[in-house]
Amino acid sequence: MTKQEALPLRIAFAVLALGALLLQLILIPQAGDSYAGRFPEAAYLAFPYTAAITVGFIGFEVALVAAWQLVSAVLTERSLDSRTVGWTNVMTASLAFMAAVFAGVCAHALSWTKFGGPAILFGFFVSLALLAGIFAVRHGLRDWLENASDEGSHQ
Repeated sequence: MTKQEALPLRIAFAVLALGALLLQLILIPQAGDSYAGRFPEAAYLAFPYTAAITVGFIGFEVALVAAWQLVSAVLTERSLDSRTVGWTNVMTASLAFMAAVFAGVCAHALSWTKFGGPAILFGFFVSLALLAGIFAVRHGLRDWLENASDEGSHQ
């Protein structure tokens, strides 16, 4: 990977991090307040749900930092050393944490409050699919890093 190829990835990581931060600080709290107003019988859950989703987004941000570090590792041609394997594990764990938190919030909303309907059910299944897909992506990422280190040693 060249610096020119890495630049769009890093820009995308920065945009995603900024978007996640805006969601955490502005949109999620506003949505929690809005739902609390629409469903006063479940308003007591606005803060715990908002807090849980905010913590879930921290997992996404940690994964972005890990992805940044993996791009840096590929650029410096230390593709499959112990640090990159560690960052791969950090990224996998933080994305799994995020998906588990989101699935937990959706499952609680469906089972405990009986609110949300199809949107929450869809969120639950998307979170479970993301949780399953994360481990497949981890395997592919490790293969990609291994191939990148093999290409770097042949040049």
